[in-house]
Amino acid sequence: MGKRSTVELPAGTFSYFEEGTGPSLVFLHALGRSATDWAPVTDRLSRNWRCIALDQRGHGESVRCDHYSFEAMEKDLRAFVDSLGLDRFSLVAHSMGANVAWLFATRTPGRLERLVIEDTAPPSPDRTHREPPEHPGEPVSFDWNAARQIISQLNRPDPDRWNDLTKVTAPTLLISGSANDDLLNAVHATLPDGQLIEIEVGHHIHQTAPGEYSSSVERFLRGE
Repeated sequence: MGKRSTVELPAGTFSYFEEGTGPSLVFLHALGRSATDWAPVTDRLSRNWRCIALDQRGHGESVRCDHYSFEAMEKDLRAFVDSLGLDRFSLVAHSMGANVAWLFATRTPGRLERLVIEDTAPPSPDRTHREPPEHPGEPVSFDWNAARQIISQLNRPDPDRWNDLTKVTAPTLLISGSANDDLLNAVHATLPDGQLIEIEVGHHIHQTAPGEYSSSVERFLRGE
Protein backbone atom coordinates (compact mmCIF):
# COMPACT_ATOMS: atom_id res chain seq x y z
CA MET A 1 0.00 0.00 0.00
CA GLY A 2 2.79 2.41 -0.70
CA LYS A 3 5.01 4.17 1.81
CA ARG A 4 4.03 4.92 5.41
CA SER A 5 5.02 8.36 6.66
CA THR A 6 4.28 10.52 9.69
CA VAL A 7 3.55 14.21 10.10
CA GLU A 8 3.35 16.47 13.14
CA LEU A 9 0.00 18.26 13.42
CA PRO A 10 -1.39 20.39 16.27
CA ALA A 11 -3.03 17.32 17.89
CA GLY A 12 0.14 15.20 17.69
CA THR A 13 1.81 12.71 15.37
CA PHE A 14 -0.29 11.35 12.51
CA SER A 15 0.49 8.40 10.24
CA TYR A 16 -0.48 8.05 6.60
CA PHE A 17 0.18 5.99 3.49
CA GLU A 18 0.99 7.43 0.10
CA GLU A 19 1.42 5.84 -3.31
CA GLY A 20 1.20 6.83 -6.96
CA THR A 21 1.58 10.12 -8.80
CA GLY A 22 -0.85 12.51 -10.40
CA PRO A 23 -3.76 14.57 -9.01
CA SER A 24 -4.06 14.20 -5.23
CA LEU A 25 -6.75 11.92 -3.80
CA VAL A 26 -7.16 11.84 0.02
CA PHE A 27 -8.91 8.93 1.79
CA LEU A 28 -10.67 8.95 5.20
CA HIS A 29 -11.61 5.65 6.85
CA ALA A 30 -14.48 4.48 9.07
CA LEU A 31 -14.65 4.22 12.86
CA GLY A 32 -12.47 1.37 14.11
CA ARG A 33 -10.61 1.07 10.79
CA SER A 34 -7.38 2.63 9.54
CA ALA A 35 -5.65 3.84 6.39
CA THR A 36 -4.80 0.26 5.38
CA ASP A 37 -8.54 -0.36 4.94
CA TRP A 38 -8.27 1.43 1.58
CA ALA A 39 -5.60 -0.86 0.09
CA PRO A 40 -7.99 -2.69 -2.31
CA VAL A 41 -8.90 0.68 -3.84
CA THR A 42 -5.60 2.59 -3.69
CA ASP A 43 -3.71 -0.29 -5.28
CA ARG A 44 -5.75 0.39 -8.40
CA LEU A 45 -6.31 4.14 -8.28
CA SER A 46 -2.64 4.88 -7.60
CA ARG A 47 -1.92 4.08 -11.27
CA ASN A 48 -3.33 7.50 -12.16
CA TRP A 49 -3.66 9.43 -8.89
CA ARG A 50 -1.54 10.32 -5.91
CA CYS A 51 -3.40 8.35 -3.22
CA ILE A 52 -2.98 9.55 0.37
CA ALA A 53 -4.74 7.59 3.14
CA LEU A 54 -4.71 9.08 6.64
CA ASP A 55 -4.92 7.26 9.97
CA GLN A 56 -7.37 9.57 11.74
CA ARG A 57 -6.87 10.44 15.41
CA GLY A 58 -7.23 7.43 17.69
CA HIS A 59 -6.77 4.97 14.82
CA GLY A 60 -3.91 3.06 13.20
CA GLU A 61 -0.58 4.54 14.19
CA SER A 62 -1.85 8.09 14.74
CA VAL A 63 -2.06 9.94 18.04
CA ARG A 64 -4.55 8.95 20.75
CA CYS A 65 -6.44 11.96 22.13
CA ASP A 66 -8.76 12.84 24.99
CA HIS A 67 -11.32 14.38 22.66
CA TYR A 68 -12.98 12.92 19.58
CA SER A 69 -15.52 14.63 17.36
CA PHE A 70 -16.14 15.22 13.68
CA GLU A 71 -15.18 18.85 14.18
CA ALA A 72 -11.82 17.93 15.76
CA MET A 73 -11.14 15.45 12.97
CA GLU A 74 -12.04 18.05 10.36
CA LYS A 75 -9.40 20.33 11.89
CA ASP A 76 -6.94 17.42 11.71
CA LEU A 77 -7.76 16.98 8.02
CA ARG A 78 -7.31 20.66 7.33
CA ALA A 79 -3.94 20.69 9.11
CA PHE A 80 -2.92 17.50 7.30
CA VAL A 81 -3.59 18.73 3.76
CA ASP A 82 -2.01 22.09 4.64
CA SER A 83 1.12 20.28 5.83
CA LEU A 84 1.33 18.45 2.49
CA GLY A 85 0.81 21.66 0.54
CA LEU A 86 -2.46 20.47 -0.99
CA ASP A 87 -4.41 23.55 -2.00
CA ARG A 88 -7.00 21.62 -4.03
CA PHE A 89 -7.58 17.88 -4.03
CA SER A 90 -10.29 15.23 -4.26
CA LEU A 91 -11.58 13.45 -1.18
CA VAL A 92 -12.90 9.89 -0.77
CA ALA A 93 -14.49 9.08 2.58
CA HIS A 94 -16.48 6.38 4.36
CA SER A 95 -18.69 6.37 7.48
CA MET A 96 -16.91 8.32 10.27
CA GLY A 97 -14.53 9.71 7.67
CA ALA A 98 -17.47 10.72 5.50
CA ASN A 99 -18.91 12.82 8.31
CA VAL A 100 -15.53 14.54 8.57
CA ALA A 101 -15.60 15.05 4.80
CA TRP A 102 -19.10 16.58 4.88
CA LEU A 103 -17.84 19.18 7.35
CA PHE A 104 -14.75 19.96 5.28
CA ALA A 105 -16.82 20.24 2.11
CA THR A 106 -19.22 22.74 3.69
CA ARG A 107 -16.58 24.82 5.47
CA THR A 108 -13.97 25.04 2.69
CA PRO A 109 -15.81 24.07 -0.50
CA GLY A 110 -13.31 25.80 -2.75
CA ARG A 111 -10.54 23.36 -1.84
CA LEU A 112 -12.23 20.24 -3.18
CA GLU A 113 -11.99 19.19 -6.81
CA ARG A 114 -14.37 16.26 -6.31
CA LEU A 115 -15.95 14.43 -3.38
CA VAL A 116 -16.80 10.73 -3.04
CA ILE A 117 -19.01 9.72 -0.10
CA GLU A 118 -19.50 6.04 0.67
CA ASP A 119 -22.86 5.03 2.16
CA THR A 120 -23.04 7.89 4.66
CA ALA A 121 -25.50 10.75 5.08
CA PRO A 122 -24.90 13.45 7.71
CA PRO A 123 -26.11 12.45 11.20
CA SER A 124 -29.89 12.30 11.41
CA PRO A 125 -32.38 11.77 14.26
CA ASP A 126 -33.99 9.16 11.99
CA ARG A 127 -31.06 6.81 12.60
CA THR A 128 -29.69 6.01 16.02
CA HIS A 129 -26.83 3.77 17.08
CA ARG A 130 -26.41 1.65 20.17
CA GLU A 131 -24.14 3.41 22.64
CA PRO A 132 -20.93 1.41 23.23
CA PRO A 133 -20.18 0.11 26.73
CA GLU A 134 -17.54 1.80 28.85
CA HIS A 135 -14.98 -0.85 27.93
CA PRO A 136 -14.72 -3.13 24.88
CA GLY A 137 -15.42 -6.80 25.43
CA GLU A 138 -12.11 -7.72 23.81
CA PRO A 139 -8.92 -5.91 22.72
CA VAL A 140 -9.39 -3.45 19.86
CA SER A 141 -6.83 -1.85 17.56
CA PHE A 142 -8.05 1.71 18.12
CA ASP A 143 -8.86 4.04 21.00
CA TRP A 144 -12.19 2.87 22.42
CA ASN A 145 -12.92 6.40 23.61
CA ALA A 146 -13.22 7.36 19.95
CA ALA A 147 -16.09 4.91 19.51
CA ARG A 148 -17.90 6.16 22.61
CA GLN A 149 -17.58 9.86 21.75
CA ILE A 150 -18.26 9.56 18.01
CA ILE A 151 -21.36 7.39 18.43
CA SER A 152 -22.63 9.74 21.12
CA GLN A 153 -22.27 12.59 18.62
CA LEU A 154 -24.09 10.60 15.93
CA ASN A 155 -27.00 10.10 18.32
CA ARG A 156 -27.21 13.82 19.08
CA PRO A 157 -27.09 15.32 15.59
CA ASP A 158 -26.69 18.98 14.77
CA PRO A 159 -29.54 19.97 12.40
CA ASP A 160 -27.25 22.49 10.67
CA ARG A 161 -25.33 19.58 9.18
CA TRP A 162 -28.26 18.99 6.81
CA ASN A 163 -28.94 22.67 6.21
CA ASP A 164 -25.33 23.15 5.17
CA LEU A 165 -25.42 20.56 2.38
CA THR A 166 -26.26 23.28 -0.13
CA LYS A 167 -22.77 24.71 0.53
CA VAL A 168 -21.12 21.62 -0.98
CA THR A 169 -20.11 22.97 -4.38
CA ALA A 170 -17.73 20.19 -5.42
CA PRO A 171 -19.16 17.56 -7.78
CA THR A 172 -20.12 14.74 -5.42
CA LEU A 173 -20.54 11.01 -5.95
CA LEU A 174 -22.71 9.21 -3.40
CA ILE A 175 -22.21 5.45 -3.38
CA SER A 176 -25.00 3.62 -1.55
CA GLY A 177 -24.62 0.07 -0.30
CA SER A 178 -28.34 -0.60 -0.45
CA ALA A 179 -31.28 0.16 -2.69
CA ASN A 180 -33.45 3.23 -2.11
CA ASP A 181 -31.71 4.57 0.99
CA ASP A 182 -34.03 7.36 2.15
CA LEU A 183 -31.33 9.51 3.72
CA LEU A 184 -28.92 9.26 0.80
CA ASN A 185 -31.77 10.01 -1.59
CA ALA A 186 -32.50 13.13 0.46
CA VAL A 187 -28.82 14.13 0.34
CA HIS A 188 -28.78 13.60 -3.42
CA ALA A 189 -31.84 15.83 -3.82
CA THR A 190 -30.18 18.60 -1.77
CA LEU A 191 -26.68 18.69 -3.24
CA PRO A 192 -26.07 21.32 -5.92
CA ASP A 193 -24.01 18.86 -8.02
CA GLY A 194 -24.50 15.28 -6.93
CA GLN A 195 -24.69 11.80 -8.42
CA LEU A 196 -26.02 8.70 -6.66
CA ILE A 197 -25.20 5.11 -7.56
CA GLU A 198 -26.07 1.87 -5.77
CA ILE A 199 -23.72 -1.08 -5.23
CA GLU A 200 -25.88 -3.31 -3.08
CA VAL A 201 -23.31 -5.10 -0.93
CA GLY A 202 -23.78 -3.40 2.44
CA HIS A 203 -21.99 -0.62 4.27
CA HIS A 204 -18.35 -1.52 3.52
CA ILE A 205 -18.60 -1.26 -0.26
CA HIS A 206 -14.94 -0.60 -1.02
CA GLN A 207 -13.98 -3.74 0.87
CA THR A 208 -16.75 -6.03 -0.36
CA ALA A 209 -16.80 -4.95 -4.02
CA PRO A 210 -13.45 -3.18 -4.58
CA GLY A 211 -13.42 -3.66 -8.34
CA GLU A 212 -16.85 -2.16 -8.99
CA TYR A 213 -16.20 0.55 -6.41
CA SER A 214 -12.86 1.55 -7.94
CA SER A 215 -14.28 1.58 -11.47
CA SER A 216 -17.14 3.84 -10.37
CA VAL A 217 -14.76 6.23 -8.61
CA GLU A 218 -12.41 6.29 -11.62
CA ARG A 219 -15.22 7.21 -14.01
CA PHE A 220 -16.41 9.95 -11.68
CA LEU A 221 -12.93 11.41 -11.19
CA ARG A 222 -12.47 11.50 -14.96
CA GLY A 223 -15.78 13.31 -15.37
CA GLU A 224 -17.35 10.46 -17.34
